[in-house]
Amino acid sequence: MALFLSFLVILAISFFLGLESMKDFDSANEVRGYIRRKKKGTIVFLKDKVKHYSS
Repeated sequence: MALFLSFLVILAISFFLGLESMKDFDSANEVRGYIRRKKKGTIVFLKDKVKHYSS
């Protein structure tokens, strides 16, 4: 029983940390815009922006 309880605690903590780390993905709107317009090329993720190079 203690093993199952510790598994649930670890699962809850990892789920919470996973939700908190999703704040790092703030450039999703830019990427969705490129995908919606169906542009071909390469999307490069830089530290503070997203750059699209057409092919």
